[in-house]
Amino acid sequence: AEIGGITKKAAREGLELFIETLMNYMAEDEKVMIKGFGRFEMKNYKERICRSPIGGENCIIPEHKKMRFYASETIADRIKEMQGEEE
Repeated sequence: AEIGGITKKAAREGLELFIETLMNYMAEDEKVMIKGFGRFEMKNYKERICRSPIGGENCIIPEHKKMRFYASETIADRIKEMQGEEE
C-alpha cells in the first residue's frame, strides 16, 4: 500500500478481487497470463501409488487437479539476479 501510494484497505480489496477473479478462471480450467509476470493454470494429476514415509505401507493418491504458477522469463531472470546478489 505504501509503495503504491494507496490505502491498506484499497490494496486489500484489490488483492481480494484478483484472487477471486483468478479462482473463477481456475474453476473453468482457463489459463490466466499476466504479461511480464507469469501464468496460472490448472494441472491434472493421475491417480498414483505412493509409500507412506511413517509406516512404510502403500497408499493411493487419487486423481486430482492443482493450480500451478509458471514464472515469466523476466521474473525468473530477476530471481536469479537476486539470488546471485545474496551469495
